[in-house]
Amino acid sequence: MKIKDIILSWDFVLAIITSISLLIILPFWIKNQFAITLYEIGITVLSIVFSVFFAALAIIISSADDDFVRFLEEEGDYTAIVDTFKFSLFILFIALIYSIIFTAITSYWMNNNHINQQNYFLVIFAFLFSYSLFATFNSTYDAIKYAKYRTKFLQIKKNANQK
Repeated sequence: MKIKDIILSWDFVLAIITSISLLIILPFWIKNQFAITLYEIGITVLSIVFSVFFAALAIIISSADDDFVRFLEEEGDYTAIVDTFKFSLFILFIALIYSIIFTAITSYWMNNNHINQQNYFLVIFAFLFSYSLFATFNSTYDAIKYAKYRTKFLQIKKNANQK
């Protein structure tokens, strides 16, 4: 997966637009109580998505037989699908870790009577959160293509056996 492909992808661009919009809309100082609520929502959502997504990746990797992998790899499709899943899993993991760390940091600040935090922390969170969800959607779409390739492969195999 090339950096250029990542930066020019719709999921990355949409996440950047979301972040820039928040940077413009939000005040410079954000109440910690508001921020910690959003970080906690992020932990909840990303934890669920991460575990389900990881299971889906394991199923896709383990479900393919050698002939099907060779069939997909003739044009690099298998590697592309697995790379997309790996990258999305990595982004999900980074977003989840960021959410956990900034929940802890914000909690610490609140316990030390800091009322506000700069909006940059929340903007970065919004980028990681939205990008990870969009990338997951993109990978899920690839999983659907994977299923269609499987159907095509089985049809070709069936036609070859009938001859």
